[in-house]
Amino acid sequence: MYEEIRNALFRVIPFLLAILFIRNAIQRNKFSKEDLYLRKPINFRHFFTWWLLFLLLIILIEISLYSVNLLEASPWKHNIPSSIIQITGIVILAPVAEELLFRGILLFKLEQWKVKRIRAIMIQAIAFTAMHSFAYENTLSSNIGIIQTFADACIYAYAKYNSQSIYTPIAMHATGNLIAILERFIL
Repeated sequence: MYEEIRNALFRVIPFLLAILFIRNAIQRNKFSKEDLYLRKPINFRHFFTWWLLFLLLIILIEISLYSVNLLEASPWKHNIPSSIIQITGIVILAPVAEELLFRGILLFKLEQWKVKRIRAIMIQAIAFTAMHSFAYENTLSSNIGIIQTFADACIYAYAKYNSQSIYTPIAMHATGNLIAILERFIL
């Protein structure tokens, strides 16, 4: 049991450290909250529209993949303390850390370097996908996962720009991760 908790913490702590690092960088004026779009959406209708459309897209994709037997979800087999740590990391800490890093800092730096927005979005999506590639194998469903990760990263960036808030892609990302976890309990 302690080994499983230790492994769960080992997977979650990097996200917590990234959040603390970014918080420290903001306090030391390396970035401002405005640089990272840490503000309320310009309109909550934008926020909810992006979130709802993303939710519907994810559900449609997951049902489609399931119907053609391409949805791979291993059953959840963790004890309760480890599950609480992992679910907190996957649904809360990972989306916050990854959005701040990729749609926050990376896009801000690319903008500073005068990279055109569409190219900046593609670059951050490639980086985001590459960071997640450790979880993929050379299978059809894994390759679909790579494409889905890339598309998600692009959608998250457009949602950030459209709503003028990093909170929109954080909510979308958290929702996608929650659905992925729920699939492991249901399937």
